[in-house]
Amino acid sequence: MSKQDGLIIHFDEEQRNDLIRGNEDNLTFSDALSVSDWEMKQLQVVLISFTGKTIDFISLASKGNRVATAKSRVEFSDLVNLNSVPLDKVERLLEPNTKLHFMRSSGGRGGRIPNKTWTSVLSALKKLRPNKASEIDRLTALKEISRYNLTGEKAEVFLQQREALGAALDIFSGTNQLRKNVLKSWAPKLEEITDRNDDTMEAMLSSSDDGYSFMNGLQARYIQEESAIQHDLFNWEGVRASLHQMGVSRFEQGNRELEIVYANKNSLEHTLGIDLIYYNKSYHSFVLVQYKLMKEKNDKEGYFYRPDEQLEKELKRMNEFHDNYPNSSELLKHEFYRLNSDGFLFKLVPSRGLQAASEKLISGMYIPREYMMFLLGINGPKGEKGGRIISFNNSPRYLTNTEFSSSVNRGWIGSTSYQSDILSAVIASYLETGRAIMVAVEVDTANNSMQPTANASAD
Repeated sequence: MSKQDGLIIHFDEEQRNDLIRGNEDNLTFSDALSVSDWEMKQLQVVLISFTGKTIDFISLASKGNRVATAKSRVEFSDLVNLNSVPLDKVERLLEPNTKLHFMRSSGGRGGRIPNKTWTSVLSALKKLRPNKASEIDRLTALKEISRYNLTGEKAEVFLQQREALGAALDIFSGTNQLRKNVLKSWAPKLEEITDRNDDTMEAMLSSSDDGYSFMNGLQARYIQEESAIQHDLFNWEGVRASLHQMGVSRFEQGNRELEIVYANKNSLEHTLGIDLIYYNKSYHSFVLVQYKLMKEKNDKEGYFYRPDEQLEKELKRMNEFHDNYPNSSELLKHEFYRLNSDGFLFKLVPSRGLQAASEKLISGMYIPREYMMFLLGINGPKGEKGGRIISFNNSPRYLTNTEFSSSVNRGWIGSTSYQSDILSAVIASYLETGRAIMVAVEVDTANNSMQPTANASAD
């Protein structure tokens, strides 16, 4: 099948229609279908009709294993509700020579839509549902670029943003399911993808839009226009006006809510990296993680990171903050107990490229501040020529993704008594370093206040 072809599938099941409409947050269902010309496990954008007279959803679909004669299991995910666009309205926007193709494809149980017709149909849907246009473009981009490994400076910046967002989602949910649903639906703008190489399956991620961040490529339902964090937790007055870009996302799970604010004072080409600041109100705990790319690789160590002056400066700032605000307060609540009261860590991430439609985090190294001090000291590991390098092999006491997210989720690691004005000062100082900041705040929605108290007492 041509990369530009599409599918329309007619499910003559009103019960399934009602089930999906009542549970759109699940965004996934599967069925056994006869799609003989569909390449095995190829990601595809499909139109779904439940009436034969309307287009109800547009979604991603992938073909799995055969389950019966001439039938295979097909999983439909990332459903976008088009609110039942009438087929006759779509047909009126098509050219005469494409209308017949579309009617043939939409008849009976559905089928393939050829390249030219498919492009026209998508344009018609975006005209009829302009509020869904960005979501339609996102799904199209996902299908087009999911096979490529994205490279370039912008891809490296986005890779770090992706890792920070994924970590925040794992901490919040306590599992990896939310992260999988969110990350596998991410896609950049299609026009940002250049220099596609079908031999190496690599492509360049590049754009002149400096105000665009990884979070802009998420599902529209997660994107917010305003941040409650900024109003209720941080004093960013005087700082916001100078921020180059901000993005806000909100996630819910039961009676808990996670809001994430991305702030960057610089253009992407001058962004040094990203810091994740995670605040859990229930545990009154802050965790700050700085992300670093492991760009170099050799046969002995695999991927490794070579410490530089920038790391020294950042570690010095962490040490000064830790020394100025030691944890000396009496333990007042069960939730305030920590195995380690130090909330500063680094994550070293192998630079393996960026992929759309992938839900996995990269297996990196979470290194606490004190362990990093050892690694950089005279007793720390050295390379063959005596230089300082950090790798999976020579620095074995790092935390894995699962160990880190689980420890923060349970409140075992993180700060115990930092105040909101102190955290605000940290944010302001890091914005001056050329790094971007992702601030994630987790609250229980039964308590609408996000403001931590300076002297919390037992309930």
